[in-house]
Amino acid sequence: MYNTSVQPLTTIFLGPQGCGKGTQINLLKEFLAKHDSQRPIVHFEMGKTLRELGTKEDYTGRLTHEILVSGGLIPYAISASLFALHLMQNLPTNEEHILIDGFPRTATQVPMLDSALVEFYKRPNPTVVVMTISDDEAVKRLLPRGRNDDTEESIRKRLRWSHEETMPNIEWFRKNQNYTVIDINGEQSIEAIHQEVLEKLGLQQ
Repeated sequence: MYNTSVQPLTTIFLGPQGCGKGTQINLLKEFLAKHDSQRPIVHFEMGKTLRELGTKEDYTGRLTHEILVSGGLIPYAISASLFALHLMQNLPTNEEHILIDGFPRTATQVPMLDSALVEFYKRPNPTVVVMTISDDEAVKRLLPRGRNDDTEESIRKRLRWSHEETMPNIEWFRKNQNYTVIDINGEQSIEAIHQEVLEKLGLQQ
């Protein structure tokens, strides 16, 4: 049963590429649209936003494309600006659900996210959903997508970077009393993961 007393969600999905963050966010969006249809959903997807930026026929677009194809890291100033701009453009009342996919990615991005969500927008109890899978499983899932930045070499490079730069940030969230961290095994079935996410977010009684 849907818990009708739930306040606006502020949910950050973190985990390596291929862990299924996007799939689970889409399922969560469908659930919220069905059970809380009057409340808009603000969805920020860093990967998609950067890929869209990389298609632009200008200097910024070309630089972004080159970095993405090589499996490199977009500079902090660019990624942080994209995140802040998205919130400013899509939170007219601050009563919206916020779902964040793949941000923050580095230790330098964590304070920026915290200052936006907690200090400025004063979002109550942001929740970090940590989805984990093995590197081999990630490669197995990502290679069939056939994107031009998805060679096995570039995938494993991004996974190594994720282990070194992104995953340690989770400990910061665990130690911060303003956040709740929930852990999800991303190698379960899609439906099993979805049900676990709903339960741990308090959306089902």
